[in-house]
Amino acid sequence: MNIPAQSAQPKDSCAFTVVDLFITITCVALLAVMFLPALARSKARSSRIGCVTYMAQIGLAFRSWSLDNNDHFPMQVPVANGGTMELVASGAVYPHFQVLSNELSTPKILLCPNDGQRSYSTNFTVDLTDNKLSYFLNMDAMNGDGAGLLSGDRNITNKSQVGVRLVSFTKADSIAWTKEIHCEKGHLAFADGRVASFGNGSAGAVIKIDVGTTNWLAVP
Repeated sequence: MNIPAQSAQPKDSCAFTVVDLFITITCVALLAVMFLPALARSKARSSRIGCVTYMAQIGLAFRSWSLDNNDHFPMQVPVANGGTMELVASGAVYPHFQVLSNELSTPKILLCPNDGQRSYSTNFTVDLTDNKLSYFLNMDAMNGDGAGLLSGDRNITNKSQVGVRLVSFTKADSIAWTKEIHCEKGHLAFADGRVASFGNGSAGAVIKIDVGTTNWLAVP
């Protein structure tokens, strides 16, 4: 018995044609152009938020430490009593953070998320150096001084005098930053726990410092 041959039916093809592939690549490229800048801005915004959070935690650590030390920060307390007073003149920053190891949860807090030139320390002892810090400290910061400067992003353009490791800061001075971390902007932490962002040259009027008084900044 002969079975009649079935006529061949055309089959649909699911493969991409060259035109389909070109259109797809073009769409992906357009989406990348549209969304990558937004993602970059979002990442930068997240890094700034992380930096502000870290600086706020640092400020809280200093204030917590002062509760057990007659309302003084480590820079005003002798080494024999657990402070860092005798170490101020060296200009090193890390010793003043080392004594806060019980108040700071981790040394990672001492590195800004946007500080790509440095790596964070793994502990508060042998691995903590100035090269693993993102923040300067005001050696003359006083607890309870609401507008007094405590700390800030390290990449300031203010320079120390020849032969002196500390950077002087007076009422006539302001603070400016390089492009290295926050692109000519920076954050400052105040003794009362506030953290604020400033453009170059705009912070001087906000920082409380008496006429004729010099504060000394230790910059890592």
